[in-house]
Amino acid sequence: MAVAGVIGKRRLADAPHATYLLTPAGGAPGPLIDQMAVRGQQLARDLTDEDLDPAFLAWSMHARMNTEALPPGRLVLEFAFEGVPESLSRFWLVSEERVVDLCIRPPGLDTDLLVLADLRRFVGTWRGFRDLRAELKAGTIRLSGPVELQRQFPAWLLRSGLAPYERRRDGRERRLFEASRRDDRSAATPPTV
Repeated sequence: MAVAGVIGKRRLADAPHATYLLTPAGGAPGPLIDQMAVRGQQLARDLTDEDLDPAFLAWSMHARMNTEALPPGRLVLEFAFEGVPESLSRFWLVSEERVVDLCIRPPGLDTDLLVLADLRRFVGTWRGFRDLRAELKAGTIRLSGPVELQRQFPAWLLRSGLAPYERRRDGRERRLFEASRRDDRSAATPPTV
């Protein structure tokens, strides 16, 4: 792909490895791909257990962290998922000066905040079908670490870029999406007396 001019390779300052970036030619089909992804979010069948992919989730999350909200310095987030094979159940996001790296093996650093959840429930939250703060409050997504980091966590985690797009196909995910929107509206509406 590099020879064809679709991607370029660049080493970022102080980065331990090179990063691959799209060239203008590689980015040209981006709007078409984005439109196809939105249609997939709207019309695809509900995910089955076999569709849940912790590796894809990890990669997606690493690319969708709100780096401006992350604390300066180093931050190690460990994610542990229940209901998946042990080899796929954990990953780490390591932020060094707000540059986020994904580790699929223990990074050899102390974990600052541990996130524990059932994979299906977390994926539903990531995809916008469940509210992160509500899941944390209910204890279905659990955090272990300093209270200040627990409090900040929801601001760090951006959801999937497709989360705002309404499900149009009937099924469990559409019902979850609609319920989450009702919950969002009721939380934003002040109570009447």
